[in-house]
Amino acid sequence: LEKGYFKNAYRQQRILYPLMASLLAFGKENLLPYTLYVVNLLALAVGMYVVILILKQYSLHPLWSLFYGLSPSSIMTIQYDLPSPMSIGLIIAAIYFYINRNLLLTVVFMALSFLTREDSIVVFVPLLIWDYQCNRQVKRIVLLMSCLIPFFLWQLFVTAKLENAPMATSAEAISLIPFSGILGYLKTIEFGDVKQIGRQFSTLLVFSYFVALSIIIIKKLAEARHLFYYMIAAYCLLAVFTVPSQWDNYNGLLRMFYGLFPFLLFSYGFKKDRLIKGSVYFAGVLSFLTVIRILFISPVYPFTIW
Repeated sequence: LEKGYFKNAYRQQRILYPLMASLLAFGKENLLPYTLYVVNLLALAVGMYVVILILKQYSLHPLWSLFYGLSPSSIMTIQYDLPSPMSIGLIIAAIYFYINRNLLLTVVFMALSFLTREDSIVVFVPLLIWDYQCNRQVKRIVLLMSCLIPFFLWQLFVTAKLENAPMATSAEAISLIPFSGILGYLKTIEFGDVKQIGRQFSTLLVFSYFVALSIIIIKKLAEARHLFYYMIAAYCLLAVFTVPSQWDNYNGLLRMFYGLFPFLLFSYGFKKDRLIKGSVYFAGVLSFLTVIRILFISPVYPFTIW
């Protein structure tokens, strides 16, 4: 930033992932293509380990963690060197410490998650709501919200240096009109070759999945309140307000809804429900289709250091 490089404020707000990759590369740019992968793979491995720790608390076999490790979002974000595996790994760690009553470490890991991806707010808001409902203690909410301090300080620094507010760009992915995103996308659909049809089918399948999951989670919330249900509901609500450009981007969809998959697992652990179990299994179907899309449909882009 001091040298005038990397003027993209939207990317600069997600500082932790490139910082870790740069530290691992010891400042050598030629190593960055490799250290970016290494950091993400380590983040995914640690995330899976913490998922297993949580699953054990709910008497689920460790193999269930593969639905997170091999989720469509894990596959796509590793492929494209995106910060999502680190962000979600940190969120999972925060949730692990939260359910084990360590509020301080919850704050630490949530703070790191916000410095990795700003959309950690999708998990953080349900966490605040749940904590207040359970404890009715304002001081706990204040402590939890302190995780936002490093994030806002970094936002102010980036804004001052680049004269551009990062969050303004992030907000462009959200529409104030419900369902305008998917409806806008449907208007742009044109039937073309097999690859084009495959791209459209995969997006519509994801939308259908969210519709079904929304119905399921409304039913579950009517039966019982739980933190994991709240978080799934938050991701389903996000889908309602996602702009058309994101629905037209399968990779973007999977990145935005990455956190959905571990919380589906945890929800099934909390209550062995067949509908939630079916949703987890269908995530495996999406993983298979994601691999098909990568191998036969999606274009291949060269790695560039911007």
